[in-house]
Amino acid sequence: MQYIGNDNYPAKQALTDACLMWDQIGRDKIEKRVLSLSHLCKVQLHRAFPLAHLYAPTSEDLSSAMSTINPFADQHDEQLLILFRDRLRDEYGYVIRTTSFKVRIDDPLDTHALRISTHLFNNEKEIAGLVDAMQNVYQAII
Repeated sequence: MQYIGNDNYPAKQALTDACLMWDQIGRDKIEKRVLSLSHLCKVQLHRAFPLAHLYAPTSEDLSSAMSTINPFADQHDEQLLILFRDRLRDEYGYVIRTTSFKVRIDDPLDTHALRISTHLFNNEKEIAGLVDAMQNVYQAII
């Protein structure tokens, strides 16, 4: 097989450097940190939106660095969540994603939710700021 063009050596070097950094910090330490931030996020989201649908396990054994929530009554309104996501980014600078899935395999409609990923470089203040911004956008939309 012949390739035309150049390989992306800077990207490969960046990946190598990131892996070395993970090894220096310790992957277990990184996992503990992102799971701790995710737990904090879930707790704060539940306090801020007690009636929201939280599509993420709170059990430590099943936890991940993702929190998935839909604060609106209509779990099938994708456009409302896109508006929410975009306003959160444009007005407050927080970047989260939307996701779609079927809660049950035979559901006729997809359920839509916001997906928040916590990372090593995030901190507790950012989680609190995100939740506050989400409350502000929610109040502006409803």
